Amino acid sequence: MAIPTTTNTYGSIIPPKALRDVTLKDNKLIGFKYPPVANPANGYFSKSSGLDIVKSSIRSLLRTERGERFMLPDYGCNLRKFLMEPMDETTFRLIKDEIQTSFRKYLRQVSVSKIQVFETRQNNIEVKLFCSLRDAKGSNFGVKVVI
Repeated sequence: MAIPTTTNTYGSIIPPKALRDVTLKDNKLIGFKYPPVANPANGYFSKSSGLDIVKSSIRSLLRTERGERFMLPDYGCNLRKFLMEPMDETTFRLIKDEIQTSFRKYLRQVSVSKIQVFETRQNNIEVKLFCSLRDAKGSNFGVKVVI
């Protein structure tokens, strides 16, 4: 029995530019607002623009565990596995590596200049990122996420 050497593609192939959550158009960031909420005026997939869409993408990436997102099994950061670990230099380095690896793959347009990790009183992890956009000057911003 012969093994087929061709691959069938069903539907249309999505261009790589369309796969990104954030696009730069006329020096303005646009994309879909996350999380989707029911809004009769704008529908479920309302657009957002500016740094709000970038911050939303960062929060989504940090809060998502790998394997949790359908069709993108390696999307996200495995930050929940550090919840019961002692907050020392080794744990911080592992968290930093986890975040940087995910950013290199899914948020290439964002440059992280500083990462702070804290343990909260409720035994959660608080991550503060100080970032900027690679294509835009003077676009420094901060994002805080509690895991």
